[in-house]
Amino acid sequence: MFAKMQEIRLKMLVCGENSPVKCSDTLLHLTEKEQGEADLELHLQNPCILFQGLEKKGLHYFKNPKCADYVLFEKRENLWCLHIFELKRTVKVKEWETMKDQFMGALQNALALAGFLDIKIAMDKVYLYSVYRNDKISDAANPSRLHFMPDNGRKNPEKDRSDWNNEILILDFGEELSFLHYKIQLDVITGNGKYYLAEKK
Repeated sequence: MFAKMQEIRLKMLVCGENSPVKCSDTLLHLTEKEQGEADLELHLQNPCILFQGLEKKGLHYFKNPKCADYVLFEKRENLWCLHIFELKRTVKVKEWETMKDQFMGALQNALALAGFLDIKIAMDKVYLYSVYRNDKISDAANPSRLHFMPDNGRKNPEKDRSDWNNEILILDFGEELSFLHYKIQLDVITGNGKYYLAEKK
């Protein structure tokens, strides 16, 4: 499924069905139980390596301890892509700010893991995903509701709200980098959903 060195390195990890690392080329489940039940059924087209629980198991050398829920390495014909998923029951402005820190922390850890696995990742092949049930930022886009939303000292509260609805998310990673950001809404009642990891532009 993977190159020889990657297969060797994978054997050095806790990898398997009930383990923090999983490999598949067909289907994976991204689940969340702490903030409310969530289950995203992720359909794959290529061999993938999934890491979960990095917020508790990630490297402690970084100043930013936050980390997204899942990091997925996807092997395409001639390159690797990195997909970072954060699951939230409800996204408000405060949660969105935290999620951006979690994306940053996940990127740090993913690049370290990529080095261990002998995987080369180009920054234009990094994709971010927000998986949620309730979108309270877009709900708040109603001007009559914005009037009642406190800014809580944020430098640019309008930008905090607007970049949630942009397909491009800019993060400061020593320099400003642009990433494609996809929103995946789960069923509001059950927390279940499906997503097909198709070719990105």
